[in-house]
Amino acid sequence: MYLNHWGFVTTPFKQIAAVPYPTESLTESTARADYLISQGRRMGVLVGERGVGKTTALFAIEAEQRRAGVQVIRIDAEAISSRELLWRVAEGLETMPDPADTVLQLWQLIEDRLRENRLQGRPTALLVDDASDLGPDVQQQLARLAKLECFADAKWTIILAIHDGALSRINESLLHLIDLRIDLSLWNLIETEGFIQTSLVDAGRYEPIFSDSAIGRIHELTQGLPRHVIRLADYALLTGATEKIPHVDADIVERAFESLRWSPNSIELAS
Repeated sequence: MYLNHWGFVTTPFKQIAAVPYPTESLTESTARADYLISQGRRMGVLVGERGVGKTTALFAIEAEQRRAGVQVIRIDAEAISSRELLWRVAEGLETMPDPADTVLQLWQLIEDRLRENRLQGRPTALLVDDASDLGPDVQQQLARLAKLECFADAKWTIILAIHDGALSRINESLLHLIDLRIDLSLWNLIETEGFIQTSLVDAGRYEPIFSDSAIGRIHELTQGLPRHVIRLADYALLTGATEKIPHVDADIVERAFESLRWSPNSIELAS
């Protein structure tokens, strides 16, 4: 009913898009990551509040760097153990680790592949998502990983994605290795509007659905936080389809917001 009512061929709003919407913040983030990797810097940190698009940015960085010939390992570090970290890095480096490998064997696999990449002139990058709550042992392993390949011609870079405030929980040995901070910002109104309209076209709908006031209200209520923009826009479409109306106005957005029962950053509905 939802897709048919609006004439979509696919769902317009996805949390992780195959091709992310090119905001100024995302473009700058991928450029800064490229600087880190191309210059062989040890470590960068991608910072932004929850829902701002850190995972999306890492996907964009990964895609761009793979096209440039970089060997990229991307892992989700939520609740990861220190041994699992090493195993997944070794796996991402295509060293074919065995589940029975010892920690020492995993280190050897990683070191051998990084050395091989250096000798072949191939940069290597490790992208770590959800790195905000890493335990002390995992942080120590990351610090040790970052210190591998300490050669002038080495290009081995680690980028951590963390939310605002988490830098204070990173231990000093890891913190001192950070060469560059990359900040992701909230969308402005133009970016929110551009994202919504582009998503509708990509889903197969070429006629407008959201009124200008509806888009403005979505931006106000979500404060430009991408995850909430996606949720509210999607639920406004569902509300409109349920009521069988031809367009989404600000009133539909308000009712969709009330049904979702959340307020970004614990704010109340704007008056």
